[in-house]
Amino acid sequence: MKITGEHLRDGKEFRFLDKPRYAAAANFIAIKDDEVIVTRRATDLFALPDDVPVIANWHGERRTDAFLLTVGDLKAKALEFGR
Repeated sequence: MKITGEHLRDGKEFRFLDKPRYAAAANFIAIKDDEVIVTRRATDLFALPDDVPVIANWHGERRTDAFLLTVGDLKAKALEFGR
């Protein structure tokens, strides 16, 4: 599966601003096989395989940004934040 979009940002730029277990202001969208999982808590996705793609929508100052990562990337970012 290929996920593209002119406004889709690299997941390397994504950073948690609050604890990953807290409900975020925007959604995390995981795409696993023929299922789309939408949640506001990143930790809800941590039981999925590390290679599952995730679009992390994050409210910026003037817009919502979409970052393309994997569940593994998201877990690593959570560890950097300190969960």
